Amino acid sequence: MIFLLGGPPRVGKSIISSEIRQRHAVSVVSTDSLGAVLESVLSPKAAPDLFVFSKFNEIPMAERVELIIKDPAELVEYARRESHAVWRAVEAFIRREHDEGRDVLIEGVAVLPELMNQLDIPHRVVFIGNQGENHRENIKKSAKENAHDWMRDVGDPYIDAFAMFVKRMSAYIEHETEKYGFKYIEMDQELFGDVTEEVMRSLGLSAR
Repeated sequence: MIFLLGGPPRVGKSIISSEIRQRHAVSVVSTDSLGAVLESVLSPKAAPDLFVFSKFNEIPMAERVELIIKDPAELVEYARRESHAVWRAVEAFIRREHDEGRDVLIEGVAVLPELMNQLDIPHRVVFIGNQGENHRENIKKSAKENAHDWMRDVGDPYIDAFAMFVKRMSAYIEHETEKYGFKYIEMDQELFGDVTEEVMRSLGLSAR
């Protein structure tokens, strides 16, 4: 079975996926990894939307903060455009795993409701998000606990702005799931373990 977990960055998709991998015989693949493969073989000229976030990250930090605060919806559109570009690799991978009869969980920002609505391979999907006002503290805590997290070294202004983007994209995902009839789980005010259990139930995986 093909399982998918979508949602904005920094809401816990990777952590939940890791927990599922430990409890069930399911391989886990991130859409970020599949996107990196595409980036290694395609150029910005051939696939400009694939590199939209790379170009954004080349902007000085202070300017990025200003852009996000000014219009977080614009960054959501960047994520949407990049997701559509990455989906080429994601869909090809899904079809290969389905044809081989393997169980796999695919997690990442590129798992969008509008793209899932077009997928004609049997699958189960759920989306998570966080529209809470205090999500910035979750982002800071997660970054400090991971020695390899690039956000460990950014200042509070960028984390505040990024949390604003996550909130806006979570609202977008929730709206899209309602539009296409998918499950959305709001993480604000929920214990992380409870959300993990709800994700597994939504995917038809027993909480063993």
